[in-house]
Amino acid sequence: MYLSLGMILRIMNKENLILIIARGGSTKNISKQNLRLVNGKPLLYYVLNTSKSCKNCHTVVSTDSDEIAEYVKFFGVTVIKRSKTLTKDETSLEKIGIDTLNQLKSNKKNFKKCLIIHPHFPLIKKSTIQKFFKLINNNTKVVFGYEFDKYTKENFAKLQNKNQVLQEHKQIVKLKKIVCFDCRQLLENKKFNEKIYGMPLTQEEIFSPNNYHDFATLENVLNRKKIIVRVDGDINIGLGHVYNMLTVLNNIRNEDILIVMNQKKSLGKQKFFEHLYNVKFFSNNQEFWSIIKKFKPDIIFNDILSTEKTYVKKLKEFNLFVVNFEDLGEGRKFADLVFNPIFENKNKLNHEYYGSEYACVRDEFRVFSRIKQKKKFSKIVITLGGVDKKNNSHRILSIINKFKLLKNIRIEIILGLGFKHKEKIQKISREMNNRGFDIHVVEKVELLSKHMIDCDYVITSNGRTVFEVASLGIPLISLSVNKRERQHNFVENNKVGYHIDFTQKESDLVLKKCIKQMEKMENRKRFISNLQKQNLRKGIDKVTSIILTEYESKKLFVG
Repeated sequence: MYLSLGMILRIMNKENLILIIARGGSTKNISKQNLRLVNGKPLLYYVLNTSKSCKNCHTVVSTDSDEIAEYVKFFGVTVIKRSKTLTKDETSLEKIGIDTLNQLKSNKKNFKKCLIIHPHFPLIKKSTIQKFFKLINNNTKVVFGYEFDKYTKENFAKLQNKNQVLQEHKQIVKLKKIVCFDCRQLLENKKFNEKIYGMPLTQEEIFSPNNYHDFATLENVLNRKKIIVRVDGDINIGLGHVYNMLTVLNNIRNEDILIVMNQKKSLGKQKFFEHLYNVKFFSNNQEFWSIIKKFKPDIIFNDILSTEKTYVKKLKEFNLFVVNFEDLGEGRKFADLVFNPIFENKNKLNHEYYGSEYACVRDEFRVFSRIKQKKKFSKIVITLGGVDKKNNSHRILSIINKFKLLKNIRIEIILGLGFKHKEKIQKISREMNNRGFDIHVVEKVELLSKHMIDCDYVITSNGRTVFEVASLGIPLISLSVNKRERQHNFVENNKVGYHIDFTQKESDLVLKKCIKQMEKMENRKRFISNLQKQNLRKGIDKVTSIILTEYESKKLFVG
């Protein structure tokens, strides 16, 4: 046994033992599997490194390999040389556990609890290991790991003995390589207690590389960047930020992503749940910074409008790569990257990207081909975003109500997730339909593009939706409904439709005139021609490429 006096002194106050059993031989598919390099480190390293970080735990490696022993000693970990009789496939965990505990006992060291684990679980979490130990108590003497997605903890706990577990749940056999137990009970009975409980493990944590393809997959997982997304959505700022982040994330693959939202500004959280993202909420700054500390991200995306200098500078203290969207605040000066596609700024900083070429158009708008000029004017779509706080949708319908020529036109008014004026819209729609109009109120839209693709023009707020409509080659009437939207110049500058400052007194009259102009085919044809000059579908590719390239460049520089 490789156990020095210094090692003995270091473990004097430890109650829990983590026993890593690492054979030196080869498996059927992989030579020297436990020492095979994964991202430049032996497979054994990952479990070894995780176990060493666990408080009140002492780590021991049991092996028959001198090569593994030398590597482990270099790591500063106790090594116990296992006899050849205990290295066979059929050797039980009970026998290995008893042998190890007796060797340690001969060196005057006893442990209360022990976790046996193979290096074949490189993605096991520190928190999971700690949970194993917490489950061992006066009533529970043995805890096996099992796959969380297939077997419930309740059903597993009802089983009476280990044989029943192994017979009825074949998957458990694979997880036989991880078990936690009461040391005294095992030494006295020479076998695990019959009353067995289960510890749920995620599919990622139980991932065990058994061939070269698995090792390649493992490397991809270990190379994942941890990304926190700070995004808000409420009745004041709408849901554009939520959809923008969904677009960006759907085009950044194979990363570990956590969505963080202010509890009071969590409108749109369901959209992240639908896309299977993990979401956490905070109610104060302390809780937010606690999430940052616990998750330990590499990158943070901020889509929360203008940021403050103090906020971004504190993020940088965590050595985070900071990427901000739609940010005109002082904090943008201290970020690593800023994307402001809906603004134009000639005095931009080196790390800022302005203009429509960086617009992140949702995937659903990228798959459709550009529409051709329709011969007959037949459909208008009205969409004022996810919230429409001031119910401008009703205001638009009131203006359309004065156009007799639009009675033969299908008009779809799309209500967003946060729309609060449904009854008023339904009332005016019924009244207009009774007068001969063809108004359709549409809710819970899954594919907005589906409703737009066959329309003649769209009336929408002057936010990110403008880019999505334009990407389909459809003319617009864009309405600035707040001070911030008045700074968005895409429609005006590129002559792809009409823009109206809808906060002005005369704006109703202006909208009426624009609707009249949109009835003329020559006007719509001119806008479509200008739209065909735009290339909005490549924006998301540019943004993600810049983010990943700049991050890797900075990482290399810092490293």
